[in-house]
Amino acid sequence: MGNIKNHPLLIKWSNWEYWPMYILYVPVCIQHIWLSLKARNPFFFLTANPAIDEGFILSDSKYNTLQLVPKEFKPITIYVANNKSFEGALAQLTIEKIAFPVILKPDIGYRGLLVNRVTNLEDLKKLITDIKVPHIIQEYVDYDVEIGIFYYRFPNTETGHIPSITVKEFLSVTGDGKHMLKELVCQNQRAILQKEKLKTKFRKRWDEVLRDDEKLVLEYIGNHNRGTKFVNAAELYDEELLKVFDALNKKMNGFYYGRFDIRAKSIQDLKEGRSFKILEVNGIGAEPTHIYDPSYKILKAWKELLYLWRIVFKIASMHKKSGLPYLPWMEGTSRFKEYIRYTRLFK
Repeated sequence: MGNIKNHPLLIKWSNWEYWPMYILYVPVCIQHIWLSLKARNPFFFLTANPAIDEGFILSDSKYNTLQLVPKEFKPITIYVANNKSFEGALAQLTIEKIAFPVILKPDIGYRGLLVNRVTNLEDLKKLITDIKVPHIIQEYVDYDVEIGIFYYRFPNTETGHIPSITVKEFLSVTGDGKHMLKELVCQNQRAILQKEKLKTKFRKRWDEVLRDDEKLVLEYIGNHNRGTKFVNAAELYDEELLKVFDALNKKMNGFYYGRFDIRAKSIQDLKEGRSFKILEVNGIGAEPTHIYDPSYKILKAWKELLYLWRIVFKIASMHKKSGLPYLPWMEGTSRFKEYIRYTRLFK
């Protein structure tokens, strides 16, 4: 009989990080009603980042938003329309000299779905052929550290704030020379929730006994829904780190609030402003991902989400006072409907 503590349902319901997203955002939605009344416009948040003038909360184009980043800090990325041929995508890969592995992901993401690390032409061809939505192909940045830096700055101020730092620990197991891979997976609560996917992905090694101290990375995509552990790394904050992101943000005209998903050779390299690449820039729909640290309490997470949404309101209000109007009701409603239509493509 298996360990009851490792039953998927018990794991999910005893750890709020796996609860349905709407539970986490109920307090934020209630506060949003109040802030909307104050703003006299429910779409005030779309004015917080003037540089991002498309989409809704979670429907910004990753490709377009990444163009805000200085060239030296972004990986080589190409855009793939959903009606584009594989031959056309391959030609772009050749021109940009992007070698395998590559990352293929939707241009407009939805909770980490359809993000793939692709290692060969055959798999890339199949994925591109099956594309229903525009995607991007990005060079794989093989740096040791993946980190999320949440940053915001009020208009007309020189210095910003970093309220959230998250280090990502990729889903992996370590062998002991005794247990098969499938047994090691069943001993790891995060891996258990990905068991069926892992069984398919590692079907050739599923019954293999891993060598003593052999570490096997099960998932290279640093997404919470793919088993990655998010670790609150607030202790990494210092003035040196803030200066790097203040300097970066001042080169990103019209961007005031969001999260940078980054790969760096080391934390020290990041603090020195070198040897790092920004994989994604997430706008007002970004989460302070440190709240998903398994040790974090949901009441504290609610408090921080409510605080950051008030920051969005304040930034948007400052833009409004400077002459940037809120989005008209009809356009905001249209964007919302388009966002709902888009998410259905992932189901």
